[in-house]
Amino acid sequence: MQFFHPDSKFMAAFTLLADIVILNMLLVVTSLPVVTGGAAWRAANVVVGEMVQGRGSRYALMFIRQLTVAWRAASVFWVLLLAAGALLVYQQFVVFQAGVDGFALTVIQALALAGAFIIAGISVWFFALASVGSDNSGSSGSSGAENSPAPGFAQLATSSIQHTFQFLGRTLIAVAVVAGAVWVVVKLPLAFSVPLVFFFVPAMVLYLVRLVLAGPLGQELGD
Repeated sequence: MQFFHPDSKFMAAFTLLADIVILNMLLVVTSLPVVTGGAAWRAANVVVGEMVQGRGSRYALMFIRQLTVAWRAASVFWVLLLAAGALLVYQQFVVFQAGVDGFALTVIQALALAGAFIIAGISVWFFALASVGSDNSGSSGSSGAENSPAPGFAQLATSSIQHTFQFLGRTLIAVAVVAGAVWVVVKLPLAFSVPLVFFFVPAMVLYLVRLVLAGPLGQELGD
């Protein structure tokens, strides 16, 4: 049947879905030690960057190889991201313990929401930028930047902040995708949310976000 032809759109979508599921499981497992989360998310960004361009193959092997490539800056940012998240949670705890309400509560929550948005926006750009412009020798099809040195933390952080506001429309869409996925996972019963997180959601969200950010990253979408 033409439907199941190797070059059909159905088989292309099925193959992509299978790759996303495999990548998702690898991402979740390698993030479980927590301290390896930064390297894992950077590696996943490299793989997804190849996927959205329709390049590369053997994505699982590519991901494993990328875990040890340019991981320091991503790990530093990951630690800072965890600290910022913990600080936001603690701030919410203090506010509600203090019984703040009315206009003061509205202002505090608005500031917290704005802070969370900025952190999320910088984060999606940071890991995306960390996956390009460095030695991606673990990915087939990498070209111009193959032998260039990996950018440092300060350079990536500065570029991430600039991209967050320079491409504010794309940042808003990317953060909305992330927020929507988190909302769905939180609202669903554990019997559904846990399998979804393990098999599908993080990598699928990363893929959609990368589609949004591809243009400013200099990556053309594959057919």
